[in-house]
Amino acid sequence: MTNYLFVVNPIAGGNDKSSFYQFIEDEIKTSNLSFEIFATTGYDDELKLQKLYEKVKPKVIVAIGGDGTLQLVAKTVKKTSTKIGLMPFGSANGMAKELGIPKIPDRTLSLIPSERFMECWQIIKNEHIRKIDLVQINKKNFSIHLSDIGLNAKIVKRFETEKARGYLGYARLFIKELKQRKRISYQLFINGKRHAGKGYMIVLANATMYGTGAVINPAGKLNDGFFEICIVKQINLIALLRSLMSIFKVNLRKREDLTKVFSCKRASIELKCPETLQIDGEAIGETKNVEVKIIPDAINMITPS
Repeated sequence: MTNYLFVVNPIAGGNDKSSFYQFIEDEIKTSNLSFEIFATTGYDDELKLQKLYEKVKPKVIVAIGGDGTLQLVAKTVKKTSTKIGLMPFGSANGMAKELGIPKIPDRTLSLIPSERFMECWQIIKNEHIRKIDLVQINKKNFSIHLSDIGLNAKIVKRFETEKARGYLGYARLFIKELKQRKRISYQLFINGKRHAGKGYMIVLANATMYGTGAVINPAGKLNDGFFEICIVKQINLIALLRSLMSIFKVNLRKREDLTKVFSCKRASIELKCPETLQIDGEAIGETKNVEVKIIPDAINMITPS
């Protein structure tokens, strides 16, 4: 059995990964620990990683990247005893923020690992485990953090196609998409009850906040056996002018004329027209129908406490 399997997204956050590879040479090899490195390419990553995982059977699998990389890892090891570590190199790193794991500084230039890098490694070595749920979407997709339909999903899609990176890239695309925003007509079916309406976003939330710090689901818990569907019915323009990084005013979540939140274990969503769906920061495609359910205690996440 291998000690560590490192799953690296080479382009995550536009950050230089030199310090990580140097770390592998120094720390892991000198400690006589066995390891494997898997670098994502964007082509058949899920299948290739699954095959490598089954071959090396790591005790710990470490995501080196953002929420998308972590989601790939979580999907690979769900419902197993393998422990998951995280070194956040992504643009927003929403799950790292949620768990209190320090983000690796942008564009690390030195070959010497940064102080925060070593903090992350110490967290991984301590192996404090927290069970975390996964949200299953349309059977084959899984979300560990936040997924949504509508305004933010369209920005994520632009983010990928225009190869933007970082907060400034997000802000630029946010302004573009905001000008042509439109409301989505939806029907929700939860516990046999139908809820219909219109909104700018439909968020499928396992966590509480986006990587920008914008809180969408304050009552959310990562291991309570529930997920939340958050309907953003209105966009607060004053809040937008104050902060391009957040589309949610602080008190937005407290007003039912602006948002509506449903807590559930299973739900289905029907849309009038096809809309872009994004899962943990990656655009999946357009859909009119979404089936969602919670998978309790799906992964063993290594956290600071």
